[in-house]
Amino acid sequence: MSTATISKEQVKKIAQLSNLALTEQEVEKFSEILSDTMKVVDVLKELDTENISETYQITGLTNVFQKSPDNTATLTQKEALQNAKEVIRGLFVTKAVFDRK
Repeated sequence: MSTATISKEQVKKIAQLSNLALTEQEVEKFSEILSDTMKVVDVLKELDTENISETYQITGLTNVFQKSPDNTATLTQKEALQNAKEVIRGLFVTKAVFDRK
């Protein structure tokens, strides 16, 4: 199998791992789209990058954060948890996001 081909079975496996429910039409569509993407990647693999330096970011900016106002109101842990329905070891308890199989 060529690296430029993504089968329907591979799309279904990716969807399962991503916890996505796909219709057969979507599986077919994503198989084509991902295969096209892999063909582009194969073309890029052939490029000579021997004398090209790595680029990690292009702005030249580092550690840019919005400055917080000095009077930022915060809650203590006790205040934050006082109206929680359930607390365990000082943490909010919520319903599970992912099914455990």
